[in-house]
Amino acid sequence: MKELALTPDKPFVNNVDVTVYDFPKGREESRRKRCGITVEFAESDVADLQGQGMDYEAAIEYYKKYIYDLVTANIGPDWQCVEGWDKVMEIVEDHVKAYY
Repeated sequence: MKELALTPDKPFVNNVDVTVYDFPKGREESRRKRCGITVEFAESDVADLQGQGMDYEAAIEYYKKYIYDLVTANIGPDWQCVEGWDKVMEIVEDHVKAYY
């Protein structure tokens, strides 16, 4: 199982770019950029979720699954996040909360 780290850039009003790293020689020895993803949480994005009947908790679960699926599409299904998940989700939660 691949160990990955997510590192968010400074968030914008509508999105945050996240860099995904792995550790090919172990966490202590190396860090290699694997891909970058963008998580969008503009008012229109959240309004789409609200239109589907999602409350705040459901929207956050949607974003968790979205991020997981996006990383899986780029890296493969056999991975776990060992660093940065909480930071990314904190940014998403703070921005999505503004629309509820």
